Amino acid sequence: MQTCVRKIIFITGCGILVSCGGGSSGSKPATSSGAVSSMPIMSSSVQSSAIASSASSVISGLANRPVNKTCLAPAPVGSGATSINWSAVFPSLPNISQATNLIQAPDDNANWYALRQSGIVVRFPNQASANTLTSVLNIEDRVEFNGGETGLLGIAFHPQFARNRYVYFYYMGLNSSNNLESRVARYEFATNGTIDKNSELILLRFDQPYSNHNGGQLAFGNDGFLYISSGDGGSGGDPQQNGQNKNNLLGKILRIDVDSTGGGKNYGIPADNPFASSGGAPEIWAYGLRNPWRFSFDTETGELWAGDVGQGAWEEVNLITGGGNYGWGDMEGDSCYSGRPNCSTANKIKPVLSISHNTGVCSVIGGFVYRGTQYPAAYGKYFFTDYCLNTMQSITRNSDSSISVNSHGNVPVDIVSFAQDNQGELYAIGQSGAGSQIVKLQATGGERVPGTMAQRLSETGCVSAGNPTLPATAMIPYQVENQLWSDSAEKERYLSVPDNRKIDLAANGDFLFPVGSVLMKHFKLGDKFIETRLFARGELGWQGFSYEWRDDQTDANLLSDAKEKTIDGIQWQYPSAGQCLICHTEVANFSLGLETAQLNAALRYPASNVTANQLDTLTHIQLFSSAPTSAQKAEKLFSLNDSSATLAQRARSYLHSNCGGCHSPNGPTPTNLDLRFTTALSATNACNSLPLVGDLGIANARLIVPGEPARSIVLERMKRRDSSQMPPLATHLVDAGAVQVVNDWIAGLTGCE
Repeated sequence: MQTCVRKIIFITGCGILVSCGGGSSGSKPATSSGAVSSMPIMSSSVQSSAIASSASSVISGLANRPVNKTCLAPAPVGSGATSINWSAVFPSLPNISQATNLIQAPDDNANWYALRQSGIVVRFPNQASANTLTSVLNIEDRVEFNGGETGLLGIAFHPQFARNRYVYFYYMGLNSSNNLESRVARYEFATNGTIDKNSELILLRFDQPYSNHNGGQLAFGNDGFLYISSGDGGSGGDPQQNGQNKNNLLGKILRIDVDSTGGGKNYGIPADNPFASSGGAPEIWAYGLRNPWRFSFDTETGELWAGDVGQGAWEEVNLITGGGNYGWGDMEGDSCYSGRPNCSTANKIKPVLSISHNTGVCSVIGGFVYRGTQYPAAYGKYFFTDYCLNTMQSITRNSDSSISVNSHGNVPVDIVSFAQDNQGELYAIGQSGAGSQIVKLQATGGERVPGTMAQRLSETGCVSAGNPTLPATAMIPYQVENQLWSDSAEKERYLSVPDNRKIDLAANGDFLFPVGSVLMKHFKLGDKFIETRLFARGELGWQGFSYEWRDDQTDANLLSDAKEKTIDGIQWQYPSAGQCLICHTEVANFSLGLETAQLNAALRYPASNVTANQLDTLTHIQLFSSAPTSAQKAEKLFSLNDSSATLAQRARSYLHSNCGGCHSPNGPTPTNLDLRFTTALSATNACNSLPLVGDLGIANARLIVPGEPARSIVLERMKRRDSSQMPPLATHLVDAGAVQVVNDWIAGLTGCE
C-alpha cells in the first residue's frame, strides 16, 4: 500500500481530494437516437483535389480548422491601482458541516443551497444577516459516505428550472453487489420548496473500483447538455489505466443530454460527442484526467476550465475541449508521470498551468472566470486555489497567448469549492467554519478600458511576420457576393476565431462572432497595398484598427486617427476607430458582410487549391456552433455583374450591402427605411415615400419612384459625393456600375408590389 504524504484532512483525517494517490453554454445541437426571390444555388465547380466532407455530396475547401494562437482581439487593460481579496460574507451563518458545494438556483437570487457530504442539502437566505439553515433534502440512506472522498459531491440546476423544477446530483452509492458506484440522479422540487426525495430518477451509474478519485462536478454548458467529471477510479498511479481507456467512464469529462432518452438509457447522447458513433464510450467528452474535482464554464466564452488534482508532483489547470486527451495516467503536468517514465506525449494536451508540489500545493480547487459587474479589476480572470495553501490565485490570459498568475491573499478556511451567483459574482466555501466558511471576491480600482493592437501590422499575429502581405496561418479567407463600395479598391478578406470557440448564426443569417475574433481586410489599388483594417471583438465590444501601408510595401503602421491621402490620383480616406462603428452597427450585428446570404457562394481556397462553397467549408471545419438551416442555405445575394441574376436581385443586393446595415428596423438613422434584401419593396418604406431628410432640389421627389429614376432620392444620393452622399463615409468616387444597375431597376419598375 502506498503512503500518502499529504492526505487532505476534511473530515476526521480523510479527504475528498487526494493528491498523491494513497491505498484503498440557446438551442441544443442534435442528439443521436414578398422579398426578392432567391435563386436556386448551383453546385460550384470543384477541382480534382477537392476535400470531401462527412457528407459524400458536399465538398469542403479546407480539411481542418486552422489553429489560432496569434490573431486575437486585444484584452482590456486596467487603469489605476487594483486590489483583489476574499472576505467572509455570512458572519452569523451556522457551520455547514462536511460542505462540498454552494449554488444558486436560476432566477432565484434570494437563496443559496449548500451540499453536505453525508447526503443533506440545506438552504439559507442570501442576506448578510443569515443565521439559519433549512434542510430541503436528506438522502443519507442512499449516499455512501465513509469519511473520505465519497458522499454527495455535485449539484446542478436544469437551465429551465423555473419551468420544470429539476435538479441533478452526483453522489456515491452501493450497487446490488454492495460495491461502490457513482450515480447521477434527477430530483424535482416540491411546491413547498423542499426537494421531493421520492422523485429520484437515476440517469447514469458506473462502478468505482476504489473509494478515492471520484470527481463529482456537474454543470450545464451553454449548449444545454449536462457535463460530469469522473475520477480515474482511485488507488494511486491509475493502476487500471482508466485515464487512457476510452471504453469506460473513469478519468473523464462526460456529456449527456438529460432532455432525451435513447438506447434504453434515461438520457441521450449528443450527436457531436467525440465517440457518439464509435471509438469509445459515447458519453465521453474528454479523457486522460486524474481527478477533475471542480470545473466550470466561462459564461462569456463558453470555455470549460477544470482543476485536475495531481498525483505526487504536479497540479493542473486545464482548458477542456471535445475529444481532448489530457495525458493522465501517462503524463502528470507537462511531462511523463514518474510511474510511466517512457510514455508518449504525442497528441496529449498540456495544462494551461502546471503547479509544482514543491510550492506546497497538494490538491487544486478549480474555480470560475469572473464575469460579474461589481469589480472591474477581476473581470476575465480565472480564479482557483489549493486545499493545502488556502491562497486565492488567478490566471489572466494575455493577448499574446501567454498567461499571468497572481496571488490574492489567504482565506481563513480550507476551500473545497467555488460558486457563482446569478449576477456572476464569485464566492467560495470551506468544508467547515461557522461565520467564516463562505467568502466572496471583492476588489477595488482597475477600471477596464479597451486594449489595442500592435503598432505594426507585422506584429499583430494576423499576417506573416516576415511578409505582411500574406495572411497568418490562423486566418480563414472569405469573400462576399456583393461588396461595400470602396472607390474601386480590390479587397482581400480574412477572419479568425479563437480556438475552442465558434460562430453563432442569427435567425437572419448574420454571423455572431465570439469574443477574441478578428476580421481583416486588405485594400489594394492595382498591386499596391494601401490599407489594412482589423475589426476585433474584445470583451468590451468591437474595435476598429486602421493600418497605413508604407510606400515600400514592407509593413503597415497603425493610425491613431482618421487620415486622408492621395494615392495614384485617388483621394483615400483612412477611418478612425469611431468612424468604423458608424457603419458597423449593432443592428447589423457589427460584422458587415459576414452573413450566410453573402457567403453562400464558391471560393477558391489558396491553402488547398480547392474551390468550394464557403458555408459548406465553414460547416465542415466546425466553425459554426450549429450548421446553417436549409432556409439559410437557400438564400444568397448577387454581385452587380452576375449575368445569371435578375436586375432586381442585383440592385437589391447592392442596396442591402451598402445601405441595409443602417437602413434596417431599429437602425441608427432618422428614417424608417428597410433596405434589406429580404424585405419586399412594398415594405421598405421607400417606394413612393416622401423623403424625410430633404429633397435635394428634385421636384416632387420620392425615395423610389417606379419608372422614374430622376425623381428617386435613393439613386440621387448614390450619385452624389458631398454631404448628401450615400454611403456617407470613406468614399470619394461614385460607383458608376451600381448607379447604372439601380437606375435600370427603378426604370423598369411598374409599381411597388
